[in-house]
Amino acid sequence: MMISYLLSFVCNLYGGGVTQEVAQVENHSVRIVGSFRDNTTKDFLKKSTIQAVFKSGKKMTYETNANGVYEIVVPDSTQFLTFDADGYRPQTIPVTFIGKISSKATFSITPEMVQKDSLQPHGNFPGILLVSFRFPDQINVNHLVTQTNNAMRYVSLDYRKTYNKGKHWPGQSIPLAKGAYEYKSTTIEGKKLFYRQFEMREGYNFMEIEPQPEEVLSLPAEALTTKVLYFSQSTYELNDDAKTALDGVGKFLLAQPHIKLQITGYTDNVGEAEKNLILSEYRAKVVASYLERKGVPASQLVVQWKGAALPVESNDVEDNKAKNRRVEIEVIR
Repeated sequence: MMISYLLSFVCNLYGGGVTQEVAQVENHSVRIVGSFRDNTTKDFLKKSTIQAVFKSGKKMTYETNANGVYEIVVPDSTQFLTFDADGYRPQTIPVTFIGKISSKATFSITPEMVQKDSLQPHGNFPGILLVSFRFPDQINVNHLVTQTNNAMRYVSLDYRKTYNKGKHWPGQSIPLAKGAYEYKSTTIEGKKLFYRQFEMREGYNFMEIEPQPEEVLSLPAEALTTKVLYFSQSTYELNDDAKTALDGVGKFLLAQPHIKLQITGYTDNVGEAEKNLILSEYRAKVVASYLERKGVPASQLVVQWKGAALPVESNDVEDNKAKNRRVEIEVIR
């Protein structure tokens, strides 16, 4: 079944908001704007607060301005957002960031608040895909979101010219059930502009849509094959060959954020078992850190280490020991 679904973000509504910056605990941050509304009367609320809970456990609280508008910047380590207003039930919503999001992206959230004395059931919060678009206004873009192995599709076509006076909407909000999806953006002539496979989760799911380089769009859809990176004796430094291999892995993961990798560190049997276990941990973590610096979310990486256990060769000669000083990277989903 194909249906059209277009919910616009009217970001200029929030032009009077005051940005409240947060300490940069991550390399990337996300800008969110909006206002609170009564879910029955649809009236905008004045004094309200938003609390962000980060992966580290740290919390930051923000307030709307005198007009009831908020404009905040939070790190992409944010895991929950709590919306609260006097006389209303607080809402705590899980947060997921899909792929790398630039500082130019802006997302709009207008929470519908339920009064504390209301008899309405609170219910479960649906999954919402929040999209920030960054396309030139001179081109028409067709967007298609398809659920994997399902005929249900959400489509918005040519909305720039038809609905918004020749300009692209700054974003879109799409309710989606949990599961695996594909997002495709093309010109009306069929040229590929954007492609991403992603896993829809509970709560708010943020994704930035912008034209992608040709090399990303041409990446194969098949699963990444297992890779092995090798290390010198007693070190955990990445050599040039390892970095080149990881650059390719990083591009693949950014294009397919529904995929997870398992990164496992190993050593040879030289030295104490406890020190070897620590060295294998460092090797696995330096690989994960390199991928994260390339924009890969930590949620796509499962890191473990096993010291000298499970050698691929006997540790009898140096050539065989060199094959055991390794990190293995394999797809687990």
